[in-house]
Amino acid sequence: MTFFKYILQIISASVLLLLIINLAASAQKTELYGISPYPLEITTQKTTNIIFPYDIVSVDKGSRRILAQKAKGVSNILQLKAAQGGFEQSNLTVLTRDGKLYSFLVDYSPEPLQLNIGFSKDMDETGQGAILKDDHNQAQIVQNAEKISTLPRALHGISDKSYQVKMQLLGIYIEGDIMYYQLRLINRSPIPYDIESIRFFVEDSKKAKRGAMQQLEIQPVQIYNDSTRIEPGSASVKVFALPKMMLDAAKKLSIKMSELGGGRHPLVEIRNKTLLKASAL
Repeated sequence: MTFFKYILQIISASVLLLLIINLAASAQKTELYGISPYPLEITTQKTTNIIFPYDIVSVDKGSRRILAQKAKGVSNILQLKAAQGGFEQSNLTVLTRDGKLYSFLVDYSPEPLQLNIGFSKDMDETGQGAILKDDHNQAQIVQNAEKISTLPRALHGISDKSYQVKMQLLGIYIEGDIMYYQLRLINRSPIPYDIESIRFFVEDSKKAKRGAMQQLEIQPVQIYNDSTRIEPGSASVKVFALPKMMLDAAKKLSIKMSELGGGRHPLVEIRNKTLLKASAL
């Protein structure tokens, strides 16, 4: 009986040794690595664009305060905004058609450092390889916009009023590939005006009899004086920096200001002849 126990012990030890060897071999074949999340800042008044090398398959948001959508007409650009300011740090996960996973740590910032971020196709296996798509000199643009905000009015007769709230185009300026739009916002009502958005659209001058009007939103590169409230009896000057543009006769540039929770929405329309009056900085 002792002999059989001895044999069983040897067999058990052999089986255990084989299991350990197999587990060690399996561990050597499995390589684990962590994907470091990219830091990302978003805000309520500006859109952050992330450009991926392949189509976006799915998007998972860690918070409802992160607003995300694919850019209209394309499948590899994700547009992000904050639903409200000051939210706690959250995360965002994006899967693309080539099977890659992109992880982001999302923070709120009133002035994000970068609004346009792109990824190259030549990324390593850990998913690293972000490149900035904004080729403009941000510091120079801010300096130009600050200077323009103090300049006297150069254009007249381009304005719109909605219930005692007025938006005026004071001037258009250009340097290099950037055009600057100087706007004055006036609130002559006794009620504060809270700005939900000021947006720029290139649209058809006339709506076609059949079919929808074509509309393309142009995102500012920089906004100077990004305050969101105009107090009663006061005025505010803002400067928007956009990529340079020219329009054909069938198009117009519309600047639309929307009131948060209200119905006062001034609209200014600009034709190509006005763009040609842009002053060089």
